[in-house]
Amino acid sequence: MFGLGVGFMKLMHLCYAAVGFVVARWLFKRQPIALPDPVTRFRSSGLL
Repeated sequence: MFGLGVGFMKLMHLCYAAVGFVVARWLFKRQPIALPDPVTRFRSSGLL
């Protein structure tokens, strides 16, 4: 009885890990958004 529950939990964990891996690959595959350099931005605003 306990073997079935443990196997199910392992399967669910594997599915969550696979979904997380796919989402992470999708996020890192996207083109990076062109962000202005923060140092330049702070210098121009007088913070540095």
